[in-house]
Amino acid sequence: MKKIYTFIPLKKEHKKILENSSSNCECIHLGLIKPTLEQVKDANVIIGNIPVDILKNIPNLEFVQLNSAGTNGYSDNPDFPKNVTLANASGAYGVAISECILAGILTLMKHIPSYIQNQSNHEWKDEGKVKSIYNSHILVLGLGDIGKEFSKRAYAMGAHITGIKRNINEKPDYIDKLCTMDSLYEELEKADIIVSSLPGSTSTYHLFDEEALSHVRKQPIFVNVGRGSLIDSSVLKKALKENIFSGAYIDVTDPEPLPKEDELWNLNNLIITPHVTGGYHLEETLNRIVQISATNIQNYCEGKEIINKVKFED
Repeated sequence: MKKIYTFIPLKKEHKKILENSSSNCECIHLGLIKPTLEQVKDANVIIGNIPVDILKNIPNLEFVQLNSAGTNGYSDNPDFPKNVTLANASGAYGVAISECILAGILTLMKHIPSYIQNQSNHEWKDEGKVKSIYNSHILVLGLGDIGKEFSKRAYAMGAHITGIKRNINEKPDYIDKLCTMDSLYEELEKADIIVSSLPGSTSTYHLFDEEALSHVRKQPIFVNVGRGSLIDSSVLKKALKENIFSGAYIDVTDPEPLPKEDELWNLNNLIITPHVTGGYHLEETLNRIVQISATNIQNYCEGKEIINKVKFED
């Protein structure tokens, strides 16, 4: 019988779903802890993001199911055992993060931070004209689960969506235009809103540099929920101070946590959340992680193809 160790905050019903996914496996639920090697030395499957220095020393490990969509620290880690199958939780986070993106954009468009400050000051003050998602041109960088879910919602609100991804295949109905990264500078010139959910990689590191900024024309709102390394901190500060970006919402920073003395904290046209749009804050996210994991346990035990399988670069 295969042994499966889980490291996610499961409720009773979640445990039952996982345990019922195969009769050939025993599930041991350890919750949100960093285990010792001794605790997991007989594992065949790990569900959750535990350190690679433990994973590499589990002798009979065959499969790791991450609870994250991103695979940084695993797929790019030379110590991750290459004979072990790795899968991510892509598909679990789109609902939660797309709603946070919309909340951030609308908060900036409607001057909500200023009204909150006015309320604190007991000040009845009109903050002037506002903008709308309706009829805006939104550039979406990355059309994975998060980019797709956000695009669907923004399109339904009347936005014009341009999506950028690595490879162009069939265009979804909710995307008006589909491009590769070669068109980034051209599309930046047209954007009223820029939304990035791009993962961290060598190709996305400081993608938004001074050169990219020079192509921004319409004082867009900038949103980053992917990785903070997308944009150099000094470039972001310049864009916000000089009104190249009219405002920004970021859930990720570089470095993380953002140091207390960092000037970004003090910019009044910036909303910062501490990398919390994903995680387990929305119960639907956990439900989806469990469903992905249950499907993969069944596939693993029956010798079927693992969903969300990560391809390692040679």
